[in-house]
Amino acid sequence: MIALHAERVTGEPSAVRWVVRTDGLPVGRVRTAAGDLGRMFDDGALTGGLIDDTSVVLWLREGLSWRAEGPTVQAALRAALRSPAEWVVEAAPGEVLERVTADVLEGAVGDFVRSHGGSVRVQRIGDAVAVQLGGACEHCPAAEQTLRQRLVNELRRHCPDLVERESRGGQLLLELGVKP
Repeated sequence: MIALHAERVTGEPSAVRWVVRTDGLPVGRVRTAAGDLGRMFDDGALTGGLIDDTSVVLWLREGLSWRAEGPTVQAALRAALRSPAEWVVEAAPGEVLERVTADVLEGAVGDFVRSHGGSVRVQRIGDAVAVQLGGACEHCPAAEQTLRQRLVNELRRHCPDLVERESRGGQLLLELGVKP
């Protein structure tokens, strides 16, 4: 059996993050999935999906609830993950990295920055994401260390192919590398 569990997506009641190993699936936006999950996309019950290395985020159509649909979606996702060749996933590295970065900043990394009176700005620039500390952290001598040791290390747990493209003035430009 494929182990997976659901987590809420902060600020998006129509979305649920299914934490699961996504071996065999590319990172990106779901266009078609296998089996019943694919049928849920076809009939509009699911309106979107994003895959990273550690989760699948799915969005339900307005008017449907995760409380009612969650068990059915979970079973369909579990079955679909057994057939990765039947999925069509569109590359969306910037979108995926932006989503994962926002999720990481909702957790302990963001809490750490906020506890010091700081903030983090995240901006998608094409396939890259620019991350910059603000507030009390903006001119802190430890800003680079905070970005690298806390944020980048946590992002690499979710996106092992993360690449630092540029670092300047307390800002990092990050991209997802190409998988072999």
